Amino acid sequence: MNNKGQKKATGEKPIVVESKAKQKTTGKVRKVELKSIPEIKKQTAFSRFLKTAVVAAVFLVIGMAVVYIAFYMPKSNAFSEVDTELKRLQQVEADYSQLQTDYSTMEEKHQVAVTLVDIFKIQNNVNIARIALLENDQTRLSQALDYIDRDIDTLDISSFPGITVDLKSRMDEVKKAVPKDLQKALNELELLFNDLLLLANNLEITD
Repeated sequence: MNNKGQKKATGEKPIVVESKAKQKTTGKVRKVELKSIPEIKKQTAFSRFLKTAVVAAVFLVIGMAVVYIAFYMPKSNAFSEVDTELKRLQQVEADYSQLQTDYSTMEEKHQVAVTLVDIFKIQNNVNIARIALLENDQTRLSQALDYIDRDIDTLDISSFPGITVDLKSRMDEVKKAVPKDLQKALNELELLFNDLLLLANNLEITD
């Protein structure tokens, strides 16, 4: 029995001998397969990292938005409201200060106007006294001189503190001249009238 017959009889599988070319090709395929496995694993890990980074970035942005809406926006709105109210109060304060200044100016002008009226009253009585002297009306003259004395005493001019003293001195000269020197009395009354006119011009109301 030949060899083939022996192999069949014993049940052994035939040994297949691959060619060298086929062995080389098979080796290359195995190497490519072995190299491809780590690359796939690397790509999968990078994809996971990228997804994780994107998710983390999204949550970070959401967290920042929540913090901004929950904390920064109310504080910012409150600060804006406070700033607006502060500016409004500053404007109110400025308006109030301006009103005080205007009121003070008006008060000063009012006081000047009252003083001018008092001066004009004295001047009017001076003219009445002059007419009474010329007409030799002693009753009217005495009454006019009394009015002049009274109004000079109540005249309050803080900017000219010594003016009332000067006017009273002028009136004393008028009274001294009345009984015996008519012309001197008229001259003193004219000087008194001019002093009052000069005082009124100095107190003239200006804008």
